[in-house]
Amino acid sequence: MNEENKMDLCQAVKHIAWGYVLLHFNINLGPLNVLPNWAGYLLMVGALPALSEEESSASLLRPLGLLLAGWEGLCWAMALFGRDPNFQFLSALVTVIALYFHFQLLTDLAIAARNHQCPQEKRILHLRTVQTLLTTLLALPFPLERYEALVMVVSLVFMAVAVWICMVLFSLRSSLQESQYENPPPAAIP
Repeated sequence: MNEENKMDLCQAVKHIAWGYVLLHFNINLGPLNVLPNWAGYLLMVGALPALSEEESSASLLRPLGLLLAGWEGLCWAMALFGRDPNFQFLSALVTVIALYFHFQLLTDLAIAARNHQCPQEKRILHLRTVQTLLTTLLALPFPLERYEALVMVVSLVFMAVAVWICMVLFSLRSSLQESQYENPPPAAIP
């Protein structure tokens, strides 16, 4: 991988990390989330071309990322106008698409980490698996109101995993930058 592509990969990882920040952390002013999820997905989609230079399967995530951004934009707009986006079948379908999107995106990031001998590979894979399990558990159609304590524990663990994912991705970006400077390109001969 040439140095320009490595710089693009660093930028892509940064955008994906910030995308996860937008997805997992909400600041609401009334019904309006000022850190909208749709913007997080758009950041991730914008990073996919550079990531696909490293792992070609990342380019296949683009349509799913755009679909998720559109869905989140619709939900955001409906909340802005005081509407409840209560589409149970569509919500379940979007949850399945989001599970696949994040599982594959984190897998591709772990492959990029391995390709550049970055130590974050295993942490990304472990966090990917835990996030998938927790998201699946929270999406199951159980009467969750009867298990408030369990839901609270799972939600707290999910938030801890979300913070950890963001930290590991920012750490991956730093590792990629360091490896770029450790292996500078050969000097041009005048």
